[in-house]
Amino acid sequence: MPGQNSFRCLKFGVFEADLPTGELRKHGLRVRLPRQSFQVLTILLETPGEIVSRDHLRLRVWKGETFVEFDRAINKAIARIRQSLGDTSDSPRFVETIAGRGYRFIAPVSDVGVLQEKRQLQSAHVLRSSLLPPSNKSFLPNHFAISPDGRRLAFVATNTDSDESIWIRDLASSRMTQLEGTDRARTPFWSPDSRHLGFFSFGKLNTIDLVDGEIRTICESKAFHGAAWHTSDVIVFAPSVTGPLCRVSAPGGTPVAVTPRPSEHSSQLHCWPVFVTGSDDFLFFVNRVGPQDTLRNGLYATSLNSGEVTLVSSEIEGNVACALGYVLYRQKGSLIAQRYDKHNRRLIDVPLTIAQHELKIWEQAWFHSGFSVSQTGLLVFHSTRDFYSELQWFDGAGNSLGRLPLRGCQDPAISPDGKLLAFCSDEFNDGRLSIGIYDFERDVTSRLTEGPNDWHPSWSRDGSSVIYDRIDGHVSSSWKTKADGSDAPRRILPLGSVIPHESVNGDLAFMQIHQTGPTVCVWSPGQEEPHKLAVGAEPQFSPDGRWIAYAGPPLGIGIKPFPRPGPRIQISNLPAAQPRWSADGKQLFFVTSDRKIATASFDSFSGRAGAPHPLFETWIVGSSFVSFQYDVSNDGRFLINSLPSSSSPLTLITGWHSVPA
Repeated sequence: MPGQNSFRCLKFGVFEADLPTGELRKHGLRVRLPRQSFQVLTILLETPGEIVSRDHLRLRVWKGETFVEFDRAINKAIARIRQSLGDTSDSPRFVETIAGRGYRFIAPVSDVGVLQEKRQLQSAHVLRSSLLPPSNKSFLPNHFAISPDGRRLAFVATNTDSDESIWIRDLASSRMTQLEGTDRARTPFWSPDSRHLGFFSFGKLNTIDLVDGEIRTICESKAFHGAAWHTSDVIVFAPSVTGPLCRVSAPGGTPVAVTPRPSEHSSQLHCWPVFVTGSDDFLFFVNRVGPQDTLRNGLYATSLNSGEVTLVSSEIEGNVACALGYVLYRQKGSLIAQRYDKHNRRLIDVPLTIAQHELKIWEQAWFHSGFSVSQTGLLVFHSTRDFYSELQWFDGAGNSLGRLPLRGCQDPAISPDGKLLAFCSDEFNDGRLSIGIYDFERDVTSRLTEGPNDWHPSWSRDGSSVIYDRIDGHVSSSWKTKADGSDAPRRILPLGSVIPHESVNGDLAFMQIHQTGPTVCVWSPGQEEPHKLAVGAEPQFSPDGRWIAYAGPPLGIGIKPFPRPGPRIQISNLPAAQPRWSADGKQLFFVTSDRKIATASFDSFSGRAGAPHPLFETWIVGSSFVSFQYDVSNDGRFLINSLPSSSSPLTLITGWHSVPA
């Protein structure tokens, strides 16, 4: 008979320990680990949660060694394990040291070999395959939808020529067709009969007839955070970045609120509606709850014909899908399916994990993940195994200068001296966002915060500290901590603050979301309360602290003087976001809606701005409502969080609903 470990593969987080081959893998890629270190890791994995003594390890791995030789070897082995796992002894996530006793593996461990064998025997028709984008294009994260009949996939594709539009793929063949008139489309969604497609574009909600190609504008919509089409030819959608969902007739009409209106000064958002199959009910997500709001954060159910709202789950965040009596949702980086009792509006039975640690929130502010399911059970999603962003260097002409050895990171912020990079990362794809620091010269990465919801890093002007946002109960606040981790993080701004930026004088510019939209606020040392500067988003102080650049309203980039009052200086009239200053303050860079890096010259003394002009096209992951996804080095290079190459696929799964929970 084969040995006990002959066919075992143990999984923990994004790692797998393949016992027969002696390989450690992360995201399916091999991680180098010496043989004795792997043996120690195997022993710890076999008894997770239990203390393994040093004596036990010596007898299993170093039998016959002297005590001194063993002592050095075990210390080195544990150090190598932690290095390979990105773990630390001070804040362990995997291997914990128990002083005077030994070591303990503290993360959940699953026996992948046994689990896969069992599921294959019971559900041999479960298949997983890949769908590639059109040639020289990339899928736009999250913006795709499979038709209810499971025959076609609608998706937004983009390329470096800023050509973004909807394509239709016939799933029975490899044929793909681009839809004319769908430029800059977002969030496609299907009619129940799979004959029409809805989408958002240029501030409008539209539909297109897939037979004759006729496009109809239904109504205005400032946002694109979800829509659902009912069999009665009614569309429910999120028209703004705050407020209730609305309903409108699919042929066109005046939108009417269909979910309860939040309180007067609330920034609460209702989004991501989806109809329950065979029902007038729809599910929707409530986000950014304030103390004055009646509805709390979570997934809710209501009806087109009734104002009664029912909380389904306070644990589910973001968009969901409904099919075959299941609700599909993201939880801790995994794609989950759970049966739904539509008569009592509640989830039932044991949740089924379809894809473990493979789902990323690409649009963190809106809790939007990329997955879609047909009413026949075909499931399409963006897997982090294949689809992840990359931090790439470019010169001022857009020529590639290489990439950083970091995968799936976001919100890049270069330190003032240019030696360090702060970034946000879901390092283990378990839904925990933390702030990391990358040392350019030493090629070393360290974790600065523990999360689970830390993002939007920026630097203090002296480069000694990192400022970042933390989400607690869907409410954001801004924190500050030493870049070397030598102090405890402390909150520096009131609740509701987001995307803070510090001036050379210690002033803090930040954004708050109000019912009227985003607002730029400033807090200065000695002030008890921050004051509102302008309606807008993403504020950035100039290097001399005399000006604040920001996005909006409602379009373009503007600059206002600080602290003296003065008029807004318009930099760009077209839609744009993510303003960044050059190190000398003589250039203001920004991202246009078609993903170009653009710039305008600026004289800080006179307040005069030059004509804006584009520099180069990019694959940047997003152009608006995505925080800052690029930064500019002191020598004028651009570090851009870029979409995957054109070879990165979507993942298709069939038969998942037949796997027992």
